[in-house]
Amino acid sequence: MSSVEMAKSGPLRTVLRFAVDALIGLVLFLAFAFAVGAYESHATATHRLGGILSMSSSAGDLLKFSLDDSPLLAAAVVATAVPVPHTDTISGAHATTRDTAYLLLAGIFSALVAFNLAFFRHLRREYASPR
Repeated sequence: MSSVEMAKSGPLRTVLRFAVDALIGLVLFLAFAFAVGAYESHATATHRLGGILSMSSSAGDLLKFSLDDSPLLAAAVVATAVPVPHTDTISGAHATTRDTAYLLLAGIFSALVAFNLAFFRHLRREYASPR
């Protein structure tokens, strides 16, 4: 193969490798999404929390946690007990559908995996010990 042919096959090879890496990222994303979806469909709210927080709203249950015990636990209890009104802060904002959100997340995750693998290959080429 001449140097001209190798130069032409270089960008094509890079694009194909990036596409394969993005496909690997897409497969990983789908595996994670299906695993999380299966877990959420079979788990109850108390099972997901592991029994740490009770969903009771009595004042005694809210006051039994102090900031000395665990600030994060106390904040979580207060956050679940105090209802916050939901208002749109941006008047022109529209809700993203579930399918659109999955497509965006899949594309972003695939691109991250592909770019990370390309970067690791670059590091391997640059810092490989000479033979």
